[in-house]
Amino acid sequence: MPKVDDNQENFASCVCQHCPTYTDCTREKNEKLFCAKGETACSLVERGCICGTCPVHDKYNLDGLYFCLKGEAQ
Repeated sequence: MPKVDDNQENFASCVCQHCPTYTDCTREKNEKLFCAKGETACSLVERGCICGTCPVHDKYNLDGLYFCLKGEAQ
C-alpha cells in the first residue's frame, strides 16, 4: 500500500469528518487524514467507515478501512 502524503491538499479533500465513526473528540482536535497521520488517541467505536469513498483513498489506491483505528496506510 502506498504511503499517503501528509499535505494540505490531501487534508482538504479528506472526508473523515463525515464518517459515522468520527466523534466530538476527533472533531475538537481537528483530526483527519488518518491514512497519512495514523490512528487517533480518541476512544472510537466502529460505527461504519467511509474511507472507500474518499478522494485520498482513491488517489493513492489504498486497500483498507478504519485508518483512524488501525493506523496509517503502509
